[in-house]
Amino acid sequence: MKLLRLVPIVLALGTGVALAQPPTKSPPAPATPGEEMAAADVQRWLAFFDKLVDAVVAGEKDCDKMATEVGHVIDRNKPALDMARNARNSRKKLPLAAQQHMMDGVKKMAPGIQNCGEKDNVRAAFARLDVSHDAAK
Repeated sequence: MKLLRLVPIVLALGTGVALAQPPTKSPPAPATPGEEMAAADVQRWLAFFDKLVDAVVAGEKDCDKMATEVGHVIDRNKPALDMARNARNSRKKLPLAAQQHMMDGVKKMAPGIQNCGEKDNVRAAFARLDVSHDAAK
């Protein structure tokens, strides 16, 4: 059950479902329905996501380590998160192959999330993935 709470957050970041951001003065032009992210952006996102998966897998038995490493991955990859926010706001989506790649990563993270997903420091680290706020804050 713990994993089920994380899966929507992680997948939403990748697919753009939960990257809601308050309206700005000049929102980006919406993409054509079904328009996919640029290949370079997809690669950047998946590189970030793979680092996140690695951090969870490496800390699956040490929740403090997991929380710290997830935080470091997020801190080091703010441009990828900003890019994901922009893609979401432009209504772009990940190609199916990238979505499948992420599902495979979620499966790899399952043991770590099952073990540490309810720890406050791990939850706080993953909460930083919520990019629904303005990046300038």
